[in-house]
Amino acid sequence: METIMRKFLALAFAATVYGQTCQVTTVATTPPATGTGVELSSYSYCGGSLNVSVYIENVNYNKVVSLYYTNAQNQSTPLSVISLGYQNSIANTNYETWGANTPVYIDGVTELLNLTYQAVDIGQTYTQILDLAVTASGPPAPTLPSPPKPYATPNDFQNTITKWLAVEDGSESEIAFTRMFLNIQPAIPGAVNGTVVAARSGPSYDQKEPDYEYDWVRDSSLTMEVVNTLYAAAPKKTSAVYEQILFNYAAARAMEQTDPGLQTGLGEPKFYLNNTIFTGPWGRPQGDGPATAAITLIEFAIAYLANGGSITTVKSRIYDSTAHPDAAPVQKDLLFVASNWTSSSFDLWEEESSDHFYTRMVQRRALLQGAAFATKMGDSTTSSILSAAATALTATLSQFWDPNRQILLYEYGPVLRDKSSYLDIAVILGVIHGYNNDGVYGYTNDQVLSSALQISTSFITVYPIAATHKDASGHTLAPPIGRYPEDVYNGVGTATDGGNPWYLATAAMAQFMYSASSSYTAEKTLSVTSTSKPFFDYYAPNAKVIAGQTYNKNSKAFKEIVSALNGWGDAYMQTIRYYTPANGHLSEEMDRTSGVPVGAADLTWSYASLLTASFARAEAKGDKQFVRKLADLGVMPNT
Repeated sequence: METIMRKFLALAFAATVYGQTCQVTTVATTPPATGTGVELSSYSYCGGSLNVSVYIENVNYNKVVSLYYTNAQNQSTPLSVISLGYQNSIANTNYETWGANTPVYIDGVTELLNLTYQAVDIGQTYTQILDLAVTASGPPAPTLPSPPKPYATPNDFQNTITKWLAVEDGSESEIAFTRMFLNIQPAIPGAVNGTVVAARSGPSYDQKEPDYEYDWVRDSSLTMEVVNTLYAAAPKKTSAVYEQILFNYAAARAMEQTDPGLQTGLGEPKFYLNNTIFTGPWGRPQGDGPATAAITLIEFAIAYLANGGSITTVKSRIYDSTAHPDAAPVQKDLLFVASNWTSSSFDLWEEESSDHFYTRMVQRRALLQGAAFATKMGDSTTSSILSAAATALTATLSQFWDPNRQILLYEYGPVLRDKSSYLDIAVILGVIHGYNNDGVYGYTNDQVLSSALQISTSFITVYPIAATHKDASGHTLAPPIGRYPEDVYNGVGTATDGGNPWYLATAAMAQFMYSASSSYTAEKTLSVTSTSKPFFDYYAPNAKVIAGQTYNKNSKAFKEIVSALNGWGDAYMQTIRYYTPANGHLSEEMDRTSGVPVGAADLTWSYASLLTASFARAEAKGDKQFVRKLADLGVMPNT
């Protein structure tokens, strides 16, 4: 009897959705035999969403479950794939229920091709061939929404933000500076010089959860990039301490590269603060860390040489991994990027293995800067390898543009973790950390602008606090920004509607606005396309731009747009200011309903992002002394 039930006899039953019939096809009602691995339980395509339920055998921790299908053109593409997520364990069996309910109406679906279950830890892959036709049912599929109407039109820089960020005792920039450096070479027993603790949350701190008492390769490199910006601007009396921190960082990175416990080569994401590898289950490899580490150290080497440093020292302590494998990490990281950029890896949120826009952008920047730097180091062989890889990688970036959605996809691949909007602030972070100042996906690119609009406005209806548009003094508050609209991580775990705005994400939008303003000012001209027009209509409606028109620096529209970009940059900073506690400390997130700080305490990346946004603001404002004043504060060793 059970065998008969388990055969592919589709049993359709009706469910009512908004008064219209949704046809669900049941394929199996009980888990399969041990060793089967994966089997489809049921599916439907209702109201434009593909809903599937699957039985997955629990044979290891890291699982990747994918459903492949054909789109409306009956084609199978990297986008016509859905990644399923865990739902529940099934009592008295070794099986779990996994599923997804994903809107696919933009691309459509005609046939389910197969299910693939990768048991990553044991290297086993299970597949079920389906070849099942899909029929639409239920209510009509929705249409893509138009951008919302702007609720404010802020213009130019605000005195409150200028005062809040001024380099003076008690200002937010001074607090961010001080708190960030407390996390660099932290005063924790056993911590190695050059390491960075991700947050003051873990066993050694008052706040124990979440445990962020690790050195993440990505977070450390982005933090040290801030240190290098300060070093390059610092007067002689304070530059020495920054220089020593950066040399310590180079040594720590080389130490990580030679750890005997590496599981995925240089793609390992995090280490203990004694700089030994974290070997527990995690999203690995991560391809962005080696790239951002190389970028930071290349820029440090250039600043060090500009300060009169020795090229011999640069080779032995920063660049030449061949001659100095235990001390100089950059060449090794660059060659790893050149050899592995084509491989899928986990994203910067450590949740999804795919081909990510953010990762490709920082890899591209590393390869291009690395090629030029290798030439400067007299290493033509490595330079050629890096140049060839950069050319090949650049040719793939256009695949991230989705003309149907008018966005740059955060990843070129399946819908993972129900992120069916394909919107993620990682795209903007990819521009911030990966743009190489060469016109390829920069701040004024029309596809980037279109993506920025959709990403930033997607949170307006997600977070209740986004309904607060002004502070008590009447200053405009921009929408708080999270990682992605479908996020469920609440700072300590996951929950339905659990995702929150992040300080670093909101700062990223502020930085994007300031940098776009600076870019247009430098270019002295502004062209509007049908792709970028919605961005200007939302952020600078008074400019009344026309698609197909170009505006020069003397035009009213150009001036209006630059002023609006600066005004919105400050509006995002006003949002951070509004939700920052009185002591100025920045956690990871702000609660989506109350706005109170939640998640990891004193997140290093929050402070770093606030500072880089303030650097971008100073540039847009023409304040050439801001970074130097901040650098002149100097730092003392943590004890």
